[in-house]
Amino acid sequence: MGMESYHGQSVSFAFATFLFILVLQCMHVEPIPLINIKRHVHVWNDVSSTVILNLHCKSRDDDLGQHVLAYEQEFTWSFRGNIFARTLFWCAMNWANSTGHVFQQSFVVYQSKVTLCGKNCVWSARTDGVYFLESFAGVYVLMYNWQ
Repeated sequence: MGMESYHGQSVSFAFATFLFILVLQCMHVEPIPLINIKRHVHVWNDVSSTVILNLHCKSRDDDLGQHVLAYEQEFTWSFRGNIFARTLFWCAMNWANSTGHVFQQSFVVYQSKVTLCGKNCVWSARTDGVYFLESFAGVYVLMYNWQ
């Protein structure tokens, strides 16, 4: 077994590794945290023209404050993940219908170890729940029902 055989094996291994990482990226799972990429999270009030959405988002290190969104308004922020792939943001939101019944939900909007959204995470609050824009397919998917 000469040098040519060894070189062929290393090229095959490199190609297999490349394919593995490519498949994981297509599945929206990051095998290696891409910390230099700037991420953007968007949360939209798409409930109703008469509904105000109350929103409070934070991470372990950052409290983004409370926000009041009118219909078709968004709250957005940007960040870069940390080197240990431990970036996690969550939001609590609530709104009341015309009879005063309060609908609420608290959920993860970004988690670096299981990112579903690439550079942009887009969420839409609607009358039946909170939807996530699945960027690969380009469609909104119901992720959370109101409690």
